[in-house]
Amino acid sequence: MLKLMVQSLKIAAILVLAAVIVVTTQRTLARYLEESNANVGQPVTFVVEPDESVDSIAARLHEEGLIRSPTYFKLRVRLSNADTRIQAGRFVLYTGMSVNQIIQTLTTSEPIEVVQVRFQEGWRLEQYAEQLVAVGLISSPEEFINAAQGESWRAAYDFLRDLPPGASLEGYLFPDTYEFRVDTTPEEIIRTMLDNFDRRVPPELRARAAERGLNLHQVLTIASIVEREAVIPEERPIIASVFYNRLRQNMPLQADPTVQYFMGQPGNWWPEITQEDIQRQHVYNTYQHTGYPPGPICNPSLASIEAAINPADTNYLYFVTRGDGSGGHVFAVTYEEHLRNINEQHGG
Repeated sequence: MLKLMVQSLKIAAILVLAAVIVVTTQRTLARYLEESNANVGQPVTFVVEPDESVDSIAARLHEEGLIRSPTYFKLRVRLSNADTRIQAGRFVLYTGMSVNQIIQTLTTSEPIEVVQVRFQEGWRLEQYAEQLVAVGLISSPEEFINAAQGESWRAAYDFLRDLPPGASLEGYLFPDTYEFRVDTTPEEIIRTMLDNFDRRVPPELRARAAERGLNLHQVLTIASIVEREAVIPEERPIIASVFYNRLRQNMPLQADPTVQYFMGQPGNWWPEITQEDIQRQHVYNTYQHTGYPPGPICNPSLASIEAAINPADTNYLYFVTRGDGSGGHVFAVTYEEHLRNINEQHGG
């Protein structure tokens, strides 16, 4: 009898222990599945398409690193009868949110309203500001222009360390198509563009500039002039080589876009220039001053930045626009050759 009781107690103890293990494992697994393994607090814009299935939503949440298990997410959605309450639209989710928090956001939060805005390659800071006003993200250009002064940003980004005192972020605001929330601040817009620049012009590309003895500010200055001069993509490295060759010989760059930059006014930021304009004294007038101008004159494309980092190997010192309307250029080594090209292309 005693032996039977001892056996019964052992069996009971084993069953209790097994139950405890099952419950503990279940709770641990649920906790594991409830939270993602991503860094906590990083915002992710997540779009739910109209009539999108829970299976599709779960798969994309997993791809974004927001959940560990699509199966667990689908189970939680169906157990809570949330599958018919998920709303279509854009939502801001955060890495590290629990599955329950994600479901609650997708079923109870108002979708965010966003504005898409395109900044063209070769636009200057003022044109960016005007575009932001046009799409309704800011009320005046000055809001953006004032926020884009370099002093307040230099410490936040390693690639801004060569930014001269008093300089703006001209040249560093990567031209691209962006989407912003309607309540985005000018500072948030700038941070997004600087982050994009950091991705698109990565440290290894910037290191190639250093290998040539150039800092990033000098590269972007040449790239911005190339952007405004080049029409045919294949000419970008050649045009960059002309400017570097002139710098090496202490010749003025004599780049028309630098004159346009300081002559530009609202409504016409890149005006046709005259001989009188070329004679004006201004720090950006590369007809009147040798060396680099103080900084970029626009925000250049990646192609122009790459051309400024990897210019063609030429001896050219001059170029003139072709007279056929193609936008291409004829290049020359000597001034005499340059004059002949002008005569041939434009009749004197």
